[in-house]
Amino acid sequence: MGKFSRLTARDKPWLIPLVALLVLIAVFLIISSQVAAFAGGKIITPAELEQRLNIVQFSYDLQFGQTPNYQPDFARQNRRQALNQLAEEHFLLEAAQGLATAEEQVEYAAQLLDWLKSNLFQGDADSFQATLAKHNLDEATLSAYFANNLLLTRLHEQVTAEITVDEDETKAYYEEHKASFSQPELIKVAHILVAEKAEAEALLEQLQQGADFALLAKQHSLDTESAAYGGTLQWFSRGQMEPAFEEAAFALEPGQISPIIATSHGYHIVRAEGRDPAKEQTYEQVAKQAHERALATKQDTAWNAFRQQLLERKLILLLTR
Repeated sequence: MGKFSRLTARDKPWLIPLVALLVLIAVFLIISSQVAAFAGGKIITPAELEQRLNIVQFSYDLQFGQTPNYQPDFARQNRRQALNQLAEEHFLLEAAQGLATAEEQVEYAAQLLDWLKSNLFQGDADSFQATLAKHNLDEATLSAYFANNLLLTRLHEQVTAEITVDEDETKAYYEEHKASFSQPELIKVAHILVAEKAEAEALLEQLQQGADFALLAKQHSLDTESAAYGGTLQWFSRGQMEPAFEEAAFALEPGQISPIIATSHGYHIVRAEGRDPAKEQTYEQVAKQAHERALATKQDTAWNAFRQQLLERKLILLLTR
């Protein structure tokens, strides 16, 4: 039998840094399973990060859940940003202490919850609770999040309270961003929406034979809001409708009727009502808007400078990817 020789650090000096590295990796893996980040002396746990991701996805779904480019994993795709935000908020909330009482925070959170239920869920408590459950949330979690938002809002107001812009700054902002103030091409259309393609085909045949579009919309369209006005929609620009609907609508000249268009809502027949070409707007036309944008930009600059100054001597260590 061969002789077994035990390796020692003296025999193999290169083992020392290797072993140290392996120990460090093992410790990191143990810590990172229980800690998502360190923010100063505070530990942010994976559970806290998960809760924030649930809130991010909940908010995103409420705003963009019915849009063509909806992303069901939006929060996961922005996991790192959410963790960084959590860590930064630790220091911002420290700076905001005392800017709102506990009673004000509770009242503010309750008002936001009531607004959500009334405006986004039309007072349907069951639907609201089901949506919370779908995102692994409850009212207490949202209330705590909203309560902290009041403190952050008050801090932002305090930092930016003295920021102003004068007429010269507003005009300079307009000149620098003139293209963004241009009015995009707008169109106005009427549509009839039905659930079955066969019904759409029958209605289209009637229209081609001279039937009244507005009357058919009132009688058959599932879009009851526009049906009351003969199917007429508000003026809109590109990027506001589903791609198939938008492409067909912008291809029409006023008075023309489209072929049948299939979207996620059903089957549409569209009639073009009017077109307003893209055009540049003068400073006088957008002075108020230019002032608001210039002010917001200057406030953002001040806020970001405050954040940078607050965080430059703080330790933030993100352990989760």
